Amino acid sequence: MIHNCLSCSLAEIWFEEDGSDVYLNLNRVATEEDLEADHYLEYEGQAIETVQIQVAYCPYCGEKLANRREVFMPQFQYYNFGGKR
Repeated sequence: MIHNCLSCSLAEIWFEEDGSDVYLNLNRVATEEDLEADHYLEYEGQAIETVQIQVAYCPYCGEKLANRREVFMPQFQYYNFGGKR
């Protein structure tokens, strides 16, 4: 792990490094209500959605994470693992 932020400790949040790029990953996990509403989900805690956002700084504490000097153009990926869109 490249960054351990106390503000992230209670959520499904983690940082990954890919070369000079740093990504913030956020998971939304299934609750009992989600299981009742979506028959594609199998268990509580199952990842429903994941968002991966390229970052230069931690949005929770402000620590600089990427060692880049060029202009930073954020990118993101979104994944939906549930049956509902």
